[in-house]
Amino acid sequence: MMEPVTPRGTSSVVLKFSALHARVMYQHGLMGGTFDRVHAGHLRLIREAFRNCKFLEIWITSDKIAQKKDWRCWSEGKRKATIKESLTQQQLGRMTFGTLEDPIGPAIDHPRADVIFCTSDTANSCEQINTIRAEDGIKPLDVIVVEHEKGEDGTLISSSKIRDGLIDQTGTRYITRDTLQSTRIMTDEVQSLLRDPFGKLHHGPEEDPTLALRSALVELNGREPIVSVGDVTTWGLLKIGMTPDIAIVDGMTKRSPWNLADEIDRMRFDEVIEVKNPAGSITSDLFRACDTAVSHLRSGRSSIVIVDGEEDLAPIPLHLMLPLGTMVLYGQPNKGIVARVTDLMAKENCRNIISQMARTFE
Repeated sequence: MMEPVTPRGTSSVVLKFSALHARVMYQHGLMGGTFDRVHAGHLRLIREAFRNCKFLEIWITSDKIAQKKDWRCWSEGKRKATIKESLTQQQLGRMTFGTLEDPIGPAIDHPRADVIFCTSDTANSCEQINTIRAEDGIKPLDVIVVEHEKGEDGTLISSSKIRDGLIDQTGTRYITRDTLQSTRIMTDEVQSLLRDPFGKLHHGPEEDPTLALRSALVELNGREPIVSVGDVTTWGLLKIGMTPDIAIVDGMTKRSPWNLADEIDRMRFDEVIEVKNPAGSITSDLFRACDTAVSHLRSGRSSIVIVDGEEDLAPIPLHLMLPLGTMVLYGQPNKGIVARVTDLMAKENCRNIISQMARTFE
């Protein structure tokens, strides 16, 4: 059994949950946080709160605060709606939501609250709240620290890891060693899945991809990483003065040599990666090349991956690896440019596609 710990300068009790702990049913609980991409850790915190108090207030950081933390954070409305979707009608009847406009919120003088729930990384804020309450002659809140939820690899689940594209909301990694060591081969089922554009099509003449690209780029806020797949798309971006964070090219268009491919200046990129990848496949070499390029992106370096073979399927592993919010651009023959932002749905779709491809190992 975990022993209670008393925070410095307060008289409140900090309890760490264990299966043997005798629980006290509190009357009115508080909880605060960003709750972006609500994940298994958030749900554990909320679940434990409902088990230990009759009524719960969940205070969610405002859009202004959340956007300062990370521009990729969902809106307050979407974060709140995602929490509601995870709760039962009975639980919804035992709670309310509030908006946090500052790091402390209403806890310093809340007249009804008797307990606050948190994780270890926010326990200091709870200690600060109780210090203020004690100085003002208000009874400190009991503070219950709920253990972090861990993913399948034993590491903590966090919203930042989800936004960085490393794990999903259950803590499952998108890319494993097994993924990097296997080669995936196209199947008829996957061919049918890829028949329609995977993203928003921006129409434009094939001989001048810059028109469709400008249409796609106007929707961006300027903070998204940019990835281009295909020679025509990459050439078009360079033509309008934009160097993508990652470019994947193979010197071909419509599976024939492209006469302008030599105009793609490798010197515009920090890193050059060369790899072989036959048509209709995602080789382990291409998986690792994409993984290396994404690692460079995370450190602020651009990469061009030059494929000996075919790069058409590269958006699939890229979406799995990329941080959320990345814009992936590729050409749609005779139609224009397809733009797809890497989000949770894109990652899940690509994971599903890869799972349906035939697999071989090195």
